[in-house]
Amino acid sequence: MAEKYGKKVKELMAEELKEVFSENTGFIFSSIENMKANDMDKLRKKMRQSGSRFIVVKNRLADLALKEMKLAELSDTVRKQKILGVGVIEKDPVLVAKLLAEFSKGNEGFNVLKGYLEGRVLTMDEIKHLAELPGREQLLAMVVRTMNAPITSFAGVLASIVRSVLYALKAVKEKKESE
Repeated sequence: MAEKYGKKVKELMAEELKEVFSENTGFIFSSIENMKANDMDKLRKKMRQSGSRFIVVKNRLADLALKEMKLAELSDTVRKQKILGVGVIEKDPVLVAKLLAEFSKGNEGFNVLKGYLEGRVLTMDEIKHLAELPGREQLLAMVVRTMNAPITSFAGVLASIVRSVLYALKAVKEKKESE
């Protein structure tokens, strides 16, 4: 009896999608109706540069993968969409959320829907709040600046003490020279 290749291919694709969902930090779903391929390529390029990726999947395959992962609360969102975009979060979730939110502002057919991050389902509002946060590099710079502040202040105090002593010695020297 001949095997049905279409069903086998769908199963393999759903399994691969399940691996993508489970092996990464998280993902953000978006609807991408009436989008041009050029615009999607620009988004994919930005995502690659940020260390993440953006893939387009059929809603049925995403639904199968989510059911296998026992994420039923995301299945409802997936089923309602015709074409589904997935922003895969590999490193920095804030950067991915910012890129997708920025892209949605410039393109009417692109809408951020829901996401999943480290075991927690994210709503559209939570993703918007995540996009408003400073990025990982900005946060690290803020931490370094905060840690560096006491040292910088202490060095400034020591420098002012030395400067005051030098001014006092200069004043004494000038006084002795004038006598």
